[in-house]
Amino acid sequence: MRIRWIRYLLPALLIAGLFFGCSRKPGEKLYTEALAEWKAGNPVRARTLLEKSIRRRPGNSKNAAAYNQLGLLLWEMGETDAAADAFSESCRMETGQYDALCNLGAALCAQGEFESAERILREASLMRPDDVRPLAFAGIAYLQNRKWEEARRNLQHALGRTPGDARLETALALAELHAVGAEAALKRLQAVAARDASYVPASFNIATIYRYWLKNPVEARRWYEHYLDKTADVENTFTAHARKQLEGSTGADTAAETSEKLSFRPPRVRDRKDAEKNFKKAVGYHKDGKLKDAVKWYIRALEEDDSYEQAFYNLGLVYYADEKMELAGEAFALALKLNPAFYRARYNGALVDYQLGRFDRAQRELEIVLTQQADYQPARDLMERLRK
Repeated sequence: MRIRWIRYLLPALLIAGLFFGCSRKPGEKLYTEALAEWKAGNPVRARTLLEKSIRRRPGNSKNAAAYNQLGLLLWEMGETDAAADAFSESCRMETGQYDALCNLGAALCAQGEFESAERILREASLMRPDDVRPLAFAGIAYLQNRKWEEARRNLQHALGRTPGDARLETALALAELHAVGAEAALKRLQAVAARDASYVPASFNIATIYRYWLKNPVEARRWYEHYLDKTADVENTFTAHARKQLEGSTGADTAAETSEKLSFRPPRVRDRKDAEKNFKKAVGYHKDGKLKDAVKWYIRALEEDDSYEQAFYNLGLVYYADEKMELAGEAFALALKLNPAFYRARYNGALVDYQLGRFDRAQRELEIVLTQQADYQPARDLMERLRK
């Protein structure tokens, strides 16, 4: 559920190269022109040329490279499903393509097909044992989906190839936090901070564990101060959060928040098509960490269709990330009202209750979650924390 952590960790790994370019260049005129148009910032024209190039040489083995490039272009244009199809076609046309295989694994992760993605990324990792990226990306994808044990396994394998990598150690600590417990995660992060004091994500995450898991405001404050000292010239969501903690404003904000209610204008006629358009915009802002814009577009989705349970659920996630716990709880409750079997909404509502100190209520909700989904590990972990 700690989405703010995942947003912080992802850039460190993904900037290094989420997708893999292709070293094979067929050399035909249309293909070359397509790449030139792409480089010049004309993706629509580049796509037309690439597709024409592929059509003009059916069955040609060089099309495998062209399909891989087409997939990269489609991904850049936001057409993720079409991109996955292009990567898949590239792999079908010519086996053993490392670049296309890695790209297909990444695309499947984005579609939520984690088991297939892991299989493909592991296959790629065997082709080039010196490249840590396939295993690292598999681990990060599992983190995004809150599959903690799977994330832990892949990240441990990745670290076996590059021992001491601070980014992977930090990602692994997040997985351990949920799979093993706060002490294990804290120990790993403190070791990272001791080795490399300039690696600021470790400091931020140590502070966050002290603040939210171990309920130790003194240590949390010390590490937030350390983090801000190392990021004096940086302005982002995380520096703002750290300053907010040091100013002691969280309690006041929460108190003020209790009087705030989730409000939107219910539609006269529900329009799921327009609601889905607004929802997609909201998801884009959500992924970029632009929480206010995400809230605005999730609300607009609900104003088109107030039976859209996923929009309520995602709205709750945004409010939680912005530490607006009462609003988050209300959004999760509305999602649950639409679908009482929506166990993730019930779990997240219980997590809100836990953060607000409503432990009895949180435990009751978790008991229901575990009757619906007995193997749901996040609920089991939170129940264990409550019992302790």
